[in-house]
Amino acid sequence: MKEDRVPKIFISYSWSSDALVLELAQRLVSQGVDVVLDKWDLKEGQDKYAFMERCVNDPEITKVLIICDKAYAQKADDRTGGVGDETVIISSEIYGNMKQEKFIPVIAEKDEYGNPYTPTYIKTRIYIDLSNQDTYEMEYEKLLRNIYEKPQFIKPKLGKKPEWLDEEKTNFFPLTDLIRQIRGSNTDNKRKNCISRFQTSYVEILKEYFEKGAEPERIYEIFLNTKPVRDIFLEFVEVIAETEPDYAEILAEIFEAMYNQLTCIKTFEPNACSASDSDLDVFKNHMWELFICVITFMRHIKDYKAINVMLTYTYFLETSIFGGVIKQNNYTAFRHHSRVIEDCYKPKTEMKNKFTLMGDVICNQREKLPIYTREAIAEADLFLYQVCNAYDLAEDEQSWYGTYWFPTFYVYVQSMPIEWGKMKSRRYCEKMMVLFGVDSLNSLKVAVGKCTFDDKMKYSGSWDAAPAILNCINVEDIGTLN
Repeated sequence: MKEDRVPKIFISYSWSSDALVLELAQRLVSQGVDVVLDKWDLKEGQDKYAFMERCVNDPEITKVLIICDKAYAQKADDRTGGVGDETVIISSEIYGNMKQEKFIPVIAEKDEYGNPYTPTYIKTRIYIDLSNQDTYEMEYEKLLRNIYEKPQFIKPKLGKKPEWLDEEKTNFFPLTDLIRQIRGSNTDNKRKNCISRFQTSYVEILKEYFEKGAEPERIYEIFLNTKPVRDIFLEFVEVIAETEPDYAEILAEIFEAMYNQLTCIKTFEPNACSASDSDLDVFKNHMWELFICVITFMRHIKDYKAINVMLTYTYFLETSIFGGVIKQNNYTAFRHHSRVIEDCYKPKTEMKNKFTLMGDVICNQREKLPIYTREAIAEADLFLYQVCNAYDLAEDEQSWYGTYWFPTFYVYVQSMPIEWGKMKSRRYCEKMMVLFGVDSLNSLKVAVGKCTFDDKMKYSGSWDAAPAILNCINVEDIGTLN
């Protein structure tokens, strides 16, 4: 139905349902439905049969409501009276077109056993039940939605075939089964044991994506194929957030352990004596994407305490591809720039003019609705940059470039993270105190005051740098409103 078209309906009924029909017709008219009713539209001197036939066959009338009570069903089956005449007309239409959705049975009465009174010719049709006052409003809404062709439940758009169907070597059952066990566990010990096993199994699954010496194009292809296993990890995050009060601590420990395994060549080749950074590029990209997605989830549920844990946790991470050199570090260590994809592969593709191929892929091709949308992922990445200076972060003492998080996806952000503008509210500032780990409004202002604009935080050739918190709010405006 076109949006600007007024729906027009005809009501077929017996005198025994006069009260219900009149009330129903008046209500429908008040809600924009043009109702044709014999009480209103059949005048003295007109042919009643011709009126009925015209209404049933009129292409402008989009629906015919058949009000079914005991008297109507009896007359329809016996083909007596006006109801019998209408039945002859309506039944020929229904039998002549099996896909006809124009005719809607509306139940006005049921027998002593709860069975609706319906004429034989429409007994198999799905009906609207207005016979019960307890469910009347719900059923009326269904009727109105049907008339306007605005169903409550809409079939989603057809998606794409899951990538994992083509990855026959990968068996995700151990991971999905552990998630089910975590959700259904009735003891803390069993649940924690399943969480530990999930981490181990997850790394084992990721090992199947290892290909030593792969070409840049193949490395990019392998990364694309990691989406199904990434999505399983995100399901795991959502489950432990429901079951574990300290889930952020658990996730921080998991990130530390997985990073140390996935960035060490000996996880994949225990006797390796040579390796290239590109051999592990897929896994560094994977950890980077996972971290952003976890923050996306925590922002979605507004768990700023959990975000604070993830961002202030001291991670002891491997710094050697051969392992054995662990240094203290902070969350910015998970940020990764894939030289093999951005610098080696991208220039050879039709995407060569984009600022970032990885950013475009993660934001535009790896959504997991409803939480992990393009915008939510991009905002989380920008968020991780914007808050970085506010924390006293542990650093790798051998790092020459300092502590920062370059927001790869900032070019895909449509609007600023909502947190910063809301800090004008003193009440909202309480949430932000939790985020920044401070206990007073003045301390919050000090922390936010460190989050200044840096015009170097941009892509080469880009006019605009990534915005900072102080591009959204002035320090002096924080906490000025109730």
